[in-house]
Amino acid sequence: MSLLLRTGRHDTHRIFAGLLPLLFLIIVSSSPTWAQSGYEDPNDPKLFTPSQKTNKSWLDILGPGHGPVRQNSTQSDAHEDVKSFYHARYCLSCHEGQQNNLHYARTTLVCRDCHILKPVAGIHNPKAAAFAEHRHEKVCAKCHEGAGPGMGSYVIHEKRPWSQQTREDFPALYWSTVFFLALAGGVFIFFMPYTTVWAWREARQHWENRHEKRKEPEKRVLVERFTRSERWMHTVLVISFMALSVTGVAWMYIETGLGKTLALPFGGGDGAVWVHRMFGLFLMTIFTAHVVYLIRSALVGKKGYLSGPDSLVWTWSDFKAVHQHMSWLFGRREHPVFDRWSWWQKFDYWAVWWGLLIVGTTGLLMFDSVLTTSVLPGWMMNVARWVHKIEAILAMAHIFVVHFFIESYRPSAFPLNAHIFHGAAELEALEKEHPAWIERMRAEGKLEERIVTQPPRAVQIAFFGFGLSMVALGLLLLLGMLFFAVDLSF
Repeated sequence: MSLLLRTGRHDTHRIFAGLLPLLFLIIVSSSPTWAQSGYEDPNDPKLFTPSQKTNKSWLDILGPGHGPVRQNSTQSDAHEDVKSFYHARYCLSCHEGQQNNLHYARTTLVCRDCHILKPVAGIHNPKAAAFAEHRHEKVCAKCHEGAGPGMGSYVIHEKRPWSQQTREDFPALYWSTVFFLALAGGVFIFFMPYTTVWAWREARQHWENRHEKRKEPEKRVLVERFTRSERWMHTVLVISFMALSVTGVAWMYIETGLGKTLALPFGGGDGAVWVHRMFGLFLMTIFTAHVVYLIRSALVGKKGYLSGPDSLVWTWSDFKAVHQHMSWLFGRREHPVFDRWSWWQKFDYWAVWWGLLIVGTTGLLMFDSVLTTSVLPGWMMNVARWVHKIEAILAMAHIFVVHFFIESYRPSAFPLNAHIFHGAAELEALEKEHPAWIERMRAEGKLEERIVTQPPRAVQIAFFGFGLSMVALGLLLLLGMLFFAVDLSF
């Protein structure tokens, strides 16, 4: 399987500063306004009593319900003792953010659609529509036909996943969110300064060598870098990833101008979701076929798939290459000598594996909520949604900034290296970045077999235009996500 697009530019590091805030901006809602409303704080600890939940299985230990319970949650009127409730005009006067959840933002449901009784009964009152024992039947099944008891444990008004309240009441959501936020943060804490120094190093090097003359395009020798099947696989991956990114952002931001605009070509939010799911299934099918192909190749003993210089499997020499390349950035050592693949190309390849496994698994869990909750508790959907969201943001941010920088618009490849599409790379460039591979091809007598002619001008323009449009679309999506993040509802 070939690698993803290549991009990057000297001033790309300016975008890096927005990547980590992006992960938090789009998952942090606005601060509560109850204090300015003149009403009682509904989260005042004095209004709660310790939870009486008993754990029957390991799923109960991880699931919601461990935190304190509101004192009036068993009353026939949950607001009977709440100061000034009956003088409040809107629920949001006290419950800031309660309507800002998926059901409100994306289906226009309001409180009375689920909390049917008036006055509103506490959810622990057996007569309340939202009582745990019959919530799936009296509330969930109104929209989710065939909803079973498992769906009743889905947490509609979840607290911020990283909050202390979630840590106490919903351990699975808290720890999964914290883990993936730490993973995303770790990736960018490493790559943001790394690529910034890399851009500076290459820019300085190009300035020092600015007087060197390059060969005329027609005199340059081209070597086949990627086979036809690898190029097709990469193109399918690019198209699928961009389609998933556009439709995913459209749905995540559907209550904002960005989401509505992105959803227009698909007929609105529902159409964007349908396209997102279809491309998700398609990409998981392609990924499964790739895994089966690799297993089959390994079993029949095809040379170089799991070991050797043509393999994408990490070895100890790749870890040493990371250290040597970092030293080269600061002028302390020579540039590492790479064979067919550099360490960052191997990283990107395996990042696709981990991303598809995580995003694909959580996406399948959310594909059919009724089917999923017939097997698993509904609160697993809360966990899947946040893991899916964070991992998807990490994937987009990494591809659109780090991967694009490394593989395309860094100074040595600016403005776009399209050989991943037409397969031909300049021998002169390969001798600088992959000298060990070129020498090995010469020694084995295979280099001449890989010499190819320059693709037709029209083909070059088409590939260049396609690649550059993908780069532009990715960066515009990131900027739009940053700009509209403050308007999101959760």
